[in-house]
Amino acid sequence: MDQAARLSGDAPNRFDRRREKTRVDLIQAAERVISSKGYHQTRIADIATEADVGLGTFYLHFKTKNEIFIELIEHGAAELRRVLGEAKAGVRTPAEKLKITIDTILDAAAEAPELFRIVFGHSPAFLDLMVRVHNIFIDDLRDDLAPAVGERADAIAHLTIGMLSQAISWLLASRDLSHAELKNITVNFALGGLERAARLGAP
Repeated sequence: MDQAARLSGDAPNRFDRRREKTRVDLIQAAERVISSKGYHQTRIADIATEADVGLGTFYLHFKTKNEIFIELIEHGAAELRRVLGEAKAGVRTPAEKLKITIDTILDAAAEAPELFRIVFGHSPAFLDLMVRVHNIFIDDLRDDLAPAVGERADAIAHLTIGMLSQAISWLLASRDLSHAELKNITVNFALGGLERAARLGAP
Protein backbone atom coordinates (compact mmCIF):
# COMPACT_ATOMS: atom_id res chain seq x y z
CA MET A 1 0.00 0.00 0.00
CA ASP A 2 2.75 2.41 0.99
CA GLN A 3 4.73 1.48 -2.10
CA ALA A 4 1.71 2.01 -4.35
CA ALA A 5 1.07 5.41 -2.78
CA ARG A 6 4.71 6.36 -3.19
CA LEU A 7 4.75 5.31 -6.83
CA SER A 8 1.52 7.16 -7.43
CA GLY A 9 2.97 10.27 -5.82
CA ASP A 10 6.19 10.08 -7.84
CA ALA A 11 4.55 9.54 -11.22
CA PRO A 12 3.17 13.08 -11.69
CA ASN A 13 6.53 14.54 -10.67
CA ARG A 14 8.34 12.44 -13.26
CA PHE A 15 5.74 13.37 -15.88
CA ASP A 16 5.98 17.08 -15.04
CA ARG A 17 9.77 17.00 -15.16
CA ARG A 18 9.76 15.22 -18.51
CA ARG A 19 7.17 17.63 -19.91
CA GLU A 20 9.16 20.65 -18.74
CA LYS A 21 12.37 19.23 -20.21
CA THR A 22 10.66 18.73 -23.57
CA ARG A 23 9.37 22.30 -23.48
CA VAL A 24 12.85 23.64 -22.74
CA ASP A 25 14.32 21.44 -25.48
CA LEU A 26 11.82 22.90 -27.95
CA ILE A 27 12.65 26.48 -26.94
CA GLN A 28 16.38 25.83 -27.28
CA ALA A 29 15.82 24.13 -30.63
CA ALA A 30 13.78 27.12 -31.81
CA GLU A 31 16.63 29.45 -30.88
CA ARG A 32 19.15 27.39 -32.85
CA VAL A 33 16.96 27.03 -35.94
CA ILE A 34 15.78 30.65 -36.01
CA SER A 35 19.33 31.90 -35.50
CA SER A 36 20.47 29.75 -38.42
CA LYS A 37 17.61 30.00 -40.90
CA GLY A 38 15.88 33.22 -39.90
CA TYR A 39 12.43 33.53 -38.38
CA HIS A 40 10.41 33.63 -41.58
CA GLN A 41 12.21 30.64 -43.13
CA THR A 42 11.81 28.51 -40.03
CA ARG A 43 8.97 25.98 -40.03
CA ILE A 44 7.47 24.30 -37.01
CA ALA A 45 8.65 20.99 -38.49
CA ASP A 46 12.23 22.33 -38.44
CA ILE A 47 11.96 23.09 -34.73
CA ALA A 48 10.44 19.69 -33.95
CA THR A 49 13.16 17.91 -35.93
CA GLU A 50 15.90 19.89 -34.20
CA ALA A 51 14.42 18.98 -30.81
CA ASP A 52 14.05 15.33 -31.94
CA VAL A 53 10.32 15.21 -31.26
CA GLY A 54 7.25 14.74 -33.44
CA LEU A 55 4.93 17.51 -34.61
CA GLY A 56 2.27 16.27 -32.23
CA THR A 57 4.62 16.83 -29.31
CA PHE A 58 5.33 20.37 -30.48
CA TYR A 59 1.60 21.17 -30.55
CA LEU A 60 1.17 19.81 -27.03
CA HIS A 61 3.36 22.70 -25.88
CA PHE A 62 2.86 25.51 -28.40
CA LYS A 63 0.04 26.38 -30.79
CA THR A 64 2.07 28.45 -33.27
CA LYS A 65 5.57 29.51 -34.22
CA ASN A 66 4.82 32.98 -32.86
CA GLU A 67 3.96 31.49 -29.48
CA ILE A 68 7.24 29.61 -29.06
CA PHE A 69 9.18 32.63 -30.32
CA ILE A 70 7.54 34.90 -27.75
CA GLU A 71 8.38 32.49 -24.95
CA LEU A 72 11.93 32.17 -26.28
CA ILE A 73 12.39 35.95 -26.14
CA GLU A 74 10.81 36.27 -22.70
CA HIS A 75 13.11 33.54 -21.37
CA GLY A 76 16.06 35.29 -23.02
CA ALA A 77 15.11 38.66 -21.54
CA ALA A 78 14.85 37.14 -18.08
CA GLU A 79 18.29 35.52 -18.50
CA LEU A 80 19.79 38.78 -19.75
CA ARG A 81 18.32 40.57 -16.76
CA ARG A 82 19.90 37.96 -14.47
CA VAL A 83 23.29 38.42 -16.15
CA LEU A 84 22.98 42.19 -15.77
CA GLY A 85 22.10 41.82 -12.12
CA GLU A 86 25.21 39.74 -11.49
CA ALA A 87 27.40 42.16 -13.46
CA LYS A 88 26.11 45.13 -11.46
CA ALA A 89 26.34 43.41 -8.07
CA GLY A 90 28.63 45.49 -5.86
CA VAL A 91 28.78 48.36 -8.36
CA ARG A 92 27.79 51.59 -6.64
CA THR A 93 27.85 54.42 -9.16
CA PRO A 94 24.89 54.97 -11.51
CA ALA A 95 27.30 55.81 -14.34
CA GLU A 96 29.08 52.47 -14.07
CA LYS A 97 25.75 50.61 -13.90
CA LEU A 98 24.63 52.47 -17.02
CA LYS A 99 27.82 51.48 -18.85
CA ILE A 100 27.40 47.83 -17.83
CA THR A 101 23.78 47.85 -19.04
CA ILE A 102 24.67 49.27 -22.46
CA ASP A 103 27.69 47.02 -22.96
CA THR A 104 25.83 43.87 -21.90
CA ILE A 105 22.73 44.48 -24.04
CA LEU A 106 24.75 45.36 -27.16
CA ASP A 107 26.96 42.30 -26.63
CA ALA A 108 23.82 40.14 -26.40
CA ALA A 109 22.50 41.65 -29.65
CA ALA A 110 25.78 40.89 -31.41
CA GLU A 111 25.69 37.28 -30.18
CA ALA A 112 22.05 36.64 -31.20
CA PRO A 113 21.42 39.03 -34.10
CA GLU A 114 18.48 37.19 -35.66
CA LEU A 115 16.49 37.13 -32.42
CA PHE A 116 17.13 40.82 -31.76
CA ARG A 117 16.37 41.68 -35.39
CA ILE A 118 12.89 40.22 -35.09
CA VAL A 119 12.10 41.78 -31.71
CA PHE A 120 13.54 45.21 -32.54
CA GLY A 121 12.52 45.20 -36.18
CA HIS A 122 9.24 46.97 -35.40
CA SER A 123 7.15 44.14 -36.83
CA PRO A 124 3.49 44.68 -35.87
CA ALA A 125 3.29 41.06 -34.76
CA PHE A 126 5.84 41.66 -32.02
CA LEU A 127 5.26 45.27 -30.93
CA ASP A 128 3.67 44.18 -27.65
CA LEU A 129 6.60 41.85 -27.02
CA MET A 130 9.07 44.65 -27.72
CA VAL A 131 7.28 46.92 -25.24
CA ARG A 132 7.34 44.21 -22.56
CA VAL A 133 11.06 43.59 -23.11
CA HIS A 134 11.78 47.33 -23.00
CA ASN A 135 9.86 47.74 -19.75
CA ILE A 136 11.88 45.02 -18.02
CA PHE A 137 15.08 46.97 -18.58
CA ILE A 138 13.52 50.41 -18.10
CA ASP A 139 12.42 49.43 -14.60
CA ASP A 140 15.89 48.26 -13.60
CA LEU A 141 17.63 51.23 -15.19
CA ARG A 142 15.29 53.66 -13.44
CA ASP A 143 16.38 52.20 -10.09
CA ASP A 144 20.04 52.38 -11.12
CA LEU A 145 19.86 56.04 -12.15
CA ALA A 146 17.66 57.44 -9.38
CA PRO A 147 20.56 58.15 -6.97
CA ALA A 148 22.13 60.44 -9.59
CA VAL A 149 19.12 62.18 -11.15
CA GLY A 150 16.23 61.66 -8.73
CA GLU A 151 12.76 61.97 -10.26
CA ARG A 152 14.25 62.40 -13.74
CA ALA A 153 15.32 58.73 -13.65
CA ASP A 154 12.09 57.50 -15.23
CA ALA A 155 12.37 59.76 -18.29
CA ILE A 156 16.09 59.11 -18.67
CA ALA A 157 15.61 55.33 -18.38
CA HIS A 158 12.95 55.43 -21.14
CA LEU A 159 15.15 57.59 -23.36
CA THR A 160 18.20 55.40 -22.77
CA ILE A 161 16.41 52.17 -23.66
CA GLY A 162 14.96 53.88 -26.73
CA MET A 163 18.47 54.91 -27.74
CA LEU A 164 19.68 51.35 -27.15
CA SER A 165 16.90 50.04 -29.38
CA GLN A 166 18.12 52.30 -32.18
CA ALA A 167 21.72 51.30 -31.50
CA ILE A 168 20.70 47.65 -31.85
CA SER A 169 18.94 48.38 -35.14
CA TRP A 170 22.09 50.17 -36.34
CA LEU A 171 24.30 47.30 -35.20
CA LEU A 172 22.20 44.74 -37.07
CA ALA A 173 21.78 46.74 -40.27
CA SER A 174 25.05 48.64 -40.73
CA ARG A 175 28.67 47.74 -41.29
CA ASP A 176 29.88 51.34 -41.03
CA LEU A 177 30.89 50.92 -37.38
CA SER A 178 32.45 48.00 -35.61
CA HIS A 179 30.69 46.53 -32.60
CA ALA A 180 33.33 48.02 -30.30
CA GLU A 181 33.01 51.47 -31.88
CA LEU A 182 29.24 51.45 -31.56
CA LYS A 183 29.45 50.44 -27.90
CA ASN A 184 31.98 53.19 -27.23
CA ILE A 185 29.86 55.87 -28.93
CA THR A 186 26.65 54.76 -27.22
CA VAL A 187 28.23 54.59 -23.77
CA ASN A 188 29.92 57.97 -24.10
CA PHE A 189 26.73 59.60 -25.38
CA ALA A 190 24.67 58.14 -22.54
CA LEU A 191 27.21 59.00 -19.85
CA GLY A 192 27.46 62.58 -21.14
CA GLY A 193 23.71 62.93 -20.96
CA LEU A 194 23.58 61.42 -17.48
CA GLU A 195 26.28 63.79 -16.23
CA ARG A 196 24.47 66.82 -17.66
CA ALA A 197 21.12 65.69 -16.21
CA ALA A 198 22.74 65.25 -12.79
CA ARG A 199 24.23 68.77 -12.97
CA LEU A 200 20.88 70.28 -13.96
CA GLY A 201 19.23 68.58 -11.02
CA ALA A 202 21.85 69.64 -8.49
CA PRO A 203 20.80 72.31 -5.96
